[in-house]
Amino acid sequence: MSMEGEAYVREQRPKRQPQTDTTVRSLEDKIPYVREQRRKKANRRLIYVLILIGLLIGVVFYLQSSYSRVATFDIDGTINVKKEDIIQASRIKVKETHAFNVSEEAVLERIEDVPGIREATMKKRFLHHYEVEVVEEKEIAYAKDKPGARIVLADGTILPGKSKEELFDAPILTGFTDPSLQRLTKELVKIEPKVRSRISEIVANDQTDKGGLKLFMTDGNTVLLSTSAFSNSLNEYVKVISALPKGKTGTITIDGGIYFKPYTGKK
Repeated sequence: MSMEGEAYVREQRPKRQPQTDTTVRSLEDKIPYVREQRRKKANRRLIYVLILIGLLIGVVFYLQSSYSRVATFDIDGTINVKKEDIIQASRIKVKETHAFNVSEEAVLERIEDVPGIREATMKKRFLHHYEVEVVEEKEIAYAKDKPGARIVLADGTILPGKSKEELFDAPILTGFTDPSLQRLTKELVKIEPKVRSRISEIVANDQTDKGGLKLFMTDGNTVLLSTSAFSNSLNEYVKVISALPKGKTGTITIDGGIYFKPYTGKK
């Protein structure tokens, strides 16, 4: 190559230098932007971590506070069964039981196992307030003498205390000890309601506690029978009185057979 050619090449090379300088300046301009983006990304990660830690602290605080526990547990609908017995059976302790441990199905099942309770429903209010509505078994008899007033419910439950219902179709029980009342109750619950409503009063008619009964009926008849024959015999009462002389009332004795003795004079 001639000297003139070499000089021409050297003169041409410096013209490419401005492009390199421009590229370097462009990268230098982008570096602050990249750094800023990395800083923002790191800040976001920090925020997420702080939020997660805050949530964990909040959950721990919530679980340890009273806000996570049953605030109230109210029982409505009771007549004869004590509310304390229902609450104890539910295993719910206000301010102690965690709300997330409350299973409605399990609680209601335990409450419905309480003697005298026929069914129960539960409503949950805001902030763990619970309300239970119960339906008691119907009263089918009322013992009002010694050793104290006792109520007989349709499931056979015998509760101490005076009746709080208007017993228009339930018999009064007189002269029964606790054992004899329990035996009678097992038979009384087997009686059809339409027959039971015809009984005005049942009196223990055997001082030896062998189960002799005297029944005063709303139609004016008196029935004598034993506890063992009570449910089977009395469910046939409607058929028995339909076979009696029309307009006659008296004493019906059921003891192997059925015997009728009309009243003489004033009853």
